[in-house]
Amino acid sequence: MKKFEIEILSPQGVVFKGDLMSASFPTASGIITVLPGHANLVTKLRSGEIIINSSSGIKKITVSGGFIEITNNVVNVVAEFAAHSDESNKQKIQQAVKLAKAMKIKRKEFIDMSVIESELKKSVVDLKSCLGIKRRKI
Repeated sequence: MKKFEIEILSPQGVVFKGDLMSASFPTASGIITVLPGHANLVTKLRSGEIIINSSSGIKKITVSGGFIEITNNVVNVVAEFAAHSDESNKQKIQQAVKLAKAMKIKRKEFIDMSVIESELKKSVVDLKSCLGIKRRKI
């Protein structure tokens, strides 16, 4: 079966590199699916999920902005943010939600709200660190 090469980059480094049978991307014009032999193209990448179909199965990568370049059966993706949409990241998010709910319940028990705020901030930092999100200056 024919394949094409892909490399997905983010400021944190290479997120994915390999040979694929197909890939779908959220673009400014809508979702496009790239197959081997796709026409040359440069387009803006929107926030969403890249769905890649390789010989090892289907994988999803969450992205936030960037661009895609397709030339000669090679796809280069440069994203502002990219992370695998896998079970470990989902578990970290679920843990943070559980902690926030527990803090909400304990809120009535504590007079000193600074303890709750400190724990919640720590959870947010841990979650962002896990997902590789960096703080943006406005």
